[in-house]
Amino acid sequence: MADLYTRALSAGSRDVSGESLAVARIAFGAVGLASAIRLMARGWVSSLLAGPEHHLRYPAMGWVPVPPGWVVHLLVVVIALAAACVMVGFHHRAAAATFWIAFTWVELLEATIYLNHYWFMTLVGASMVVLPMSARWSVDSVRRGPSDVPAAAVWLLRFQVASVYLFAGLAKLNGDWLNGLPLGLWLPARSDLPIIGSLLGTHTAALLASWGGALFDCTVVGFLLWRRTRIVAWIVLVTFHVSTWLLFPVIGVFPWLMIPMSTVLFDPDWPSRVLERLGLRPAVHPQTRPSTAPAGRSAVRPLRTRVVVVAAVLWVALQIALPLRHLAYPGDHRWTGEGLRFGWNVMLIEKAGDVTFRITDPRDRSTWTDDARTIYTPQQWRVMSTDPELIRQAAHQVALENGATSTAPLEVRADALVSLNGRTSARLIDPDVDLAAEPWRLGAQPWVLPVPEAPRPL
Repeated sequence: MADLYTRALSAGSRDVSGESLAVARIAFGAVGLASAIRLMARGWVSSLLAGPEHHLRYPAMGWVPVPPGWVVHLLVVVIALAAACVMVGFHHRAAAATFWIAFTWVELLEATIYLNHYWFMTLVGASMVVLPMSARWSVDSVRRGPSDVPAAAVWLLRFQVASVYLFAGLAKLNGDWLNGLPLGLWLPARSDLPIIGSLLGTHTAALLASWGGALFDCTVVGFLLWRRTRIVAWIVLVTFHVSTWLLFPVIGVFPWLMIPMSTVLFDPDWPSRVLERLGLRPAVHPQTRPSTAPAGRSAVRPLRTRVVVVAAVLWVALQIALPLRHLAYPGDHRWTGEGLRFGWNVMLIEKAGDVTFRITDPRDRSTWTDDARTIYTPQQWRVMSTDPELIRQAAHQVALENGATSTAPLEVRADALVSLNGRTSARLIDPDVDLAAEPWRLGAQPWVLPVPEAPRPL
């Protein structure tokens, strides 16, 4: 075991080109900058983040302060500036730390705007604080000279990218997806597309897209790492992401982030190899490539090395545990929402719901209803109405809104009817449970009802 650790440490300490990390840094910064500008240009900062009077929060994240609206706008400006600095590699660690703090703060303000690529950007932003991302093609490298990077740094970012595809592929191995759902509900809406539009409404198209998507996610990482299949695999990857964006524009910048980030799975010096093949720079034989490792890297620092190894192992373990944590909960996590977010459940769910809250005054048992539409924005209400935890939070807010003149805590129950992936609408929550008295639990929520039977094949 000690010998295996020593060999792994030696392999991870080997100097490799920092060019692939530079490409990833430039792409990440560019997409981060574009995303911030897009948020501001479309008015989403006001409507989704600064505008709502009440926020629906991620479990256990209620301690994150909700700043005034002008501070939220300022945070998005900071995100844009920090992303630009990351892109050009100007004091990249400080820029990445600033980006990560501001971006994560904004992301944690509102659970109803969760997107997988926001989570991915949070993770990569944190990684870039510690990884040597500006060793090449950066303002930093111009000031101090270009350098190579430890192979372990490249492999950590590779893991970051690979985990998205691998866990997204595993998540697709469920009955609904393999039966063509929810794609079979979405594809017919794109029948207006030329050439293929008439085919998209068929069950065959839904099955081919579903099985093809699962196969792609489960295998593309291996094919990108293998030199013999790399070019074909990347062409398939680009085609897959562009096609997905054309069919479902709502996925936003995710394809444009993953296409360049996936190149970190290539050889670390792939940009130089491409330029050499194009005749844009002289060829350099691998054995004669000069080493540009910073002086002193080879010095042995046992304590520092152990700290770095432990931190890396914990980071990797966390990102394996989060997508698999739903296995610790009973029931279908797509229905209960327990372990759903931060788990790379990409395009797996089509939920539609309606919720009405029944409020009871315990003093005289008088009862009235409130649908909470005046409390939350349409976007918040749409997501909340199908999510048990958010319904619980809304019940607490409904109790506060309706109990201003009451001397006793109001009871709030929910009539929530939800459809998952084409199933008949069914009760999501036990209608007899007073949600206003229910706390958040780390474990399963006992008042969430079981998922109904799977829908018939399309």
